[in-house]
Amino acid sequence: MIILSNRKQFRGSYNHYVMELTKVIAELRAERAAIDEALAALDRIARASVGKRRGRPPAWLAATTGAMPMVGEPRKKRSLSPEVRKKMAEAQKRRWAAYRKDQNGTK
Repeated sequence: MIILSNRKQFRGSYNHYVMELTKVIAELRAERAAIDEALAALDRIARASVGKRRGRPPAWLAATTGAMPMVGEPRKKRSLSPEVRKKMAEAQKRRWAAYRKDQNGTK
């Protein structure tokens, strides 16, 4: 980093002085952005670790901790056979019939 205490050290090259100052400002802004990002990540982690959570962590927490997404083929959608679907439908019809019978008897 350049300390700009005396303009005489540049010996009349004002453009050089401005160029160096612009470079320093850009570097400081980049550092500030990196620090702000780090503080935000630490703040999120601190808020998340207050108590024990159950279940999957939120997406922003996984992104800040560097968790890698699953790589590979997407999971295939499970399908039911027609016989199983028919059994499930019949069982649900029996449940609804029992529910309706109970509702008619209690009125």
